[in-house]
Amino acid sequence: MTAEEIQAIFFAECEESLAAAEQGLAACKEGTQDSDTVNAVFRGVHSIKGGAGAFGYSALQAFTHTFETLLSDVRDGTVAITEPLIDLMLIALDTLSDHVTAARDSSEPPEDAALQAELTAAMAANAGAAPAAAPEPVAAPAPMPASMEAKTIEPDEDDFDLDFDLDALLDDISGEIGEPETPGVMPRWDVKVRAHSAAMRNGSEPLLMLREMAELGGVCTTCDISSIPPLDGFDPGTGYLGWVFSFPVDVSEAAVRDIFDFVGDDCTLAFGDDAPMPPVRFPAAVVAAAPVAPVVAAQAVTAPKAVAPDLPNAAPVQLADDVQASRSQQAPPAPPAPGQSIRIELFKLDKLIDAVGELVIAQAMMAQRLSSDGLSASDEMTLIEGLTRDIQESAMAIRAQPIGSVFSRVPRILRELASSTGKHVRLEVSGESTELDKTVIERLGEPLTHLIRNAVDHGIEPADERIAAGKPAEGTLTLSAEHRSGRILIRIGDDGKGIDRERVFAKAVEKGLIAPDTVMTKEEIDLLIFAPGFSTAAQVTNVSGRGVGMDVVRQNVKDLGGRITIESEPGSGTTFTLTLPLTLAISDGMVVNVGDQTLVVPLANVVESLRPEPHEVQGLGANRCMINVRGRFIPVIPLSASVGAIGAATQPQDGVLIVVETESAGRAALLVDAICDQRQVVIKSLDTHYRSVEGVAGATILGDGRVALIVDVDSLVSRSLASAQAASGTLAEAA
Repeated sequence: MTAEEIQAIFFAECEESLAAAEQGLAACKEGTQDSDTVNAVFRGVHSIKGGAGAFGYSALQAFTHTFETLLSDVRDGTVAITEPLIDLMLIALDTLSDHVTAARDSSEPPEDAALQAELTAAMAANAGAAPAAAPEPVAAPAPMPASMEAKTIEPDEDDFDLDFDLDALLDDISGEIGEPETPGVMPRWDVKVRAHSAAMRNGSEPLLMLREMAELGGVCTTCDISSIPPLDGFDPGTGYLGWVFSFPVDVSEAAVRDIFDFVGDDCTLAFGDDAPMPPVRFPAAVVAAAPVAPVVAAQAVTAPKAVAPDLPNAAPVQLADDVQASRSQQAPPAPPAPGQSIRIELFKLDKLIDAVGELVIAQAMMAQRLSSDGLSASDEMTLIEGLTRDIQESAMAIRAQPIGSVFSRVPRILRELASSTGKHVRLEVSGESTELDKTVIERLGEPLTHLIRNAVDHGIEPADERIAAGKPAEGTLTLSAEHRSGRILIRIGDDGKGIDRERVFAKAVEKGLIAPDTVMTKEEIDLLIFAPGFSTAAQVTNVSGRGVGMDVVRQNVKDLGGRITIESEPGSGTTFTLTLPLTLAISDGMVVNVGDQTLVVPLANVVESLRPEPHEVQGLGANRCMINVRGRFIPVIPLSASVGAIGAATQPQDGVLIVVETESAGRAALLVDAICDQRQVVIKSLDTHYRSVEGVAGATILGDGRVALIVDVDSLVSRSLASAQAASGTLAEAA
């Protein structure tokens, strides 16, 4: 594994640690935290600190060290959890996220001196004191012991006189780590630490861990030098020393283990006064064992729950290879416990999805061939079809991720908006465990951010207006996600003032988007906010006002194969509903015949299908007609004119009408000859194999081997209506 791959794993784990820490602090904010919640926040920050030190990100390591120290005080109960402290830690977590981003992008780290001073002032040792200066980076080198200062060595003719006092050096090291306290003042317990001989070859620095043990209250009582070889066999890159640390009884074993979380198997620990000092592991033993990756995500041995004072005879913790050797002589290992996971490169998943798509096509072709040859194998085909669907769903599930990873970013967005707008908003989330394709999740972040910023800036009123309207001063933003009919519905709602349709209409007229005498329904007026350059903001701010955002939202949702709808009630609030596919690779479609062409209409756009009666169809102009669907007239669009089909039905009474919902043009009825089937189709990109075609979203392969185009319903309907309107205008001018 290369260094770049290890760094990529580290930053992926940073994202997970930040998400866990933010979830824990959110629970603290709501007052529902417990000791496990605080420990989770501490572990998240501690894991980032360990990796930062291993990769040399000094600014990130320094900040996490300060943040971690404060969290340690909170975890130990020496600093009380208060509302101002939680707000401070949330700000610190945002800055930590910026530090991680800067380290990943190799950019300038954020300025954090003032924040570090606030974190330091909030610690138990400085509670109530004025903020101190920003602490120095934790990785700063320790001062050189006096016995190691440069000395002039005068060689004689036969040998060198090495003026080197090893005892004084060890005394200096012990003095730096901590002076022994007076025996008998407080009951204590011992921890024995042995760095492996090759630990420093992996980039570890045992002295950093020893300093953290001293900060935790440990005192170095013994330094084991028995394994130091003669000078001619001494290797500066090999560890020979062992240490015995004495801890007060109020320090738990788990707290000590946390210090060594990231170093994995580079150090061996033994707990208890009677436990023997772990033996030295020399390179030969390390080479004989299985190789250990330079960066270890978790310790191989699970820490026992009992604290060290209750385990005076605890045995040393074994190395991972020792444990593996002992297990190899026992029963076969049990299957992985639920919740364990592995990292898979995305291109491997894409390759699997492509193979599953080809399997779906092959299964459809086999069914078609058997049917055309008059062969009967219904039971076998039913079995194959069921297996194919199971494999397909399993493959899709591998790519699926909970949408909670997107929702987890929202609290930070709301905190930023609160500081810039002065509006405090309470977040209510449901359905965060709903899963959808990873690609959809990655591309969902930007439109979701725009909608949230729009809801806070335009939808939710200032506190004084809300109180005057009989509402709570604090606004409410609701996020929800759910599966429905093979799609996912994401709702972003607020309890604000709703859309001011009169103002939206007036602004659209002012910008020349519509004529002043245009008659529009409430839904059509709401859709005007998606027009490019449209904004009702009185002035341009950092949040909104430039007229970009909502049109980008609609385009992004459309690119994902979805659509967005609006429900708004004046005085009660607005809800945006995003309807998205679960995956971008396979979709449900309706296979239709149009003359000599076979097309696929995405099922997400289909509302209903019907055969019209003659009295339900009304002419409009020379070449347009409308159909009355339950009291609402919608335009009829023959698909044959758009795709150049030959021999297709031209009158609605002679074919089937498919009522579809579009983003820009509302509802329309597509005229086709017949509906053949409804099935899942594997989407093939035309851009990759040919070129982009207007009105076509992609292509698929049918069971008989033919290629069928997948209709881009929104684009096709908009273009057809615009062409018909232009033709009507030309005829009117000619008349």
